[in-house]
Amino acid sequence: MKCSVCGRDELLPFKCKYCGEYFCAEHRLPEKHSCPGIFAAASPYEKEMKEVKIKIKAEEERLKTISRKSMLRELAHIVLSVILVSLVGLSLIGYESFLFMNPILLLVYIAGFALSYLLHELAHRLVASRNRVVAYFRLDPIGSLITLISAIPMLPIKFIAPGAVVLATPTTIRVVGSTSFWGPATNLILSVILYISYLISRSIFFSLQFSTIFLILAKFNAFIAFFNLLPFGPLDGLKIIKWSLPRWAVAFGLSIILLIMTM
Repeated sequence: MKCSVCGRDELLPFKCKYCGEYFCAEHRLPEKHSCPGIFAAASPYEKEMKEVKIKIKAEEERLKTISRKSMLRELAHIVLSVILVSLVGLSLIGYESFLFMNPILLLVYIAGFALSYLLHELAHRLVASRNRVVAYFRLDPIGSLITLISAIPMLPIKFIAPGAVVLATPTTIRVVGSTSFWGPATNLILSVILYISYLISRSIFFSLQFSTIFLILAKFNAFIAFFNLLPFGPLDGLKIIKWSLPRWAVAFGLSIILLIMTM
């Protein structure tokens, strides 16, 4: 009889009781011939450990799948919210003006509106992450609908709240307040930078188009900050007040000043 591994002739071969094959003395043990039934040859402890490892691996794969789905879902929500906010921004300058606008300038406007909102939400996520709080962005159906309606050019009042960053981990008022604060604070910083750029560009560039872009984007960021700092419902303002009233007052006052300056 030949060994199933090395092919050596054996007068008295060893038969594996797990796979039924014949082997020489060197390959007679299940682990020596990669026996498919080696799991049956393991001790009760080894069997239990292997079962635990299999379950752990299956759970890890399940969590990875859930995580990927969650990331794709969040990305889809962010993209839709950015589109809605960009439409509201474009409504400020009137859709009819796009027919005669340079395509590059139109892209600059869209990118400016999109980034203004995206950086606001990313600031929320970054602060939450630094405080070891699980957070994710979710669209709000009612807020999205009202934001879409606000994209109608003739409406004087705009509503920009298609969704929000949700804190999934229980945490303190300080973390909630600081997370909420840095969203509108980011828009205030952007508004100041853009307004200064507007003042500088008026005296440097020959075309007024660049300075107009800076002014509109400065106003847009000031409005996002002002709107989110209102102390109502799920907006950032109420959460910031519970954490630090002075910080809210300074930020809210600055947003009003910037709105007046950019009119």
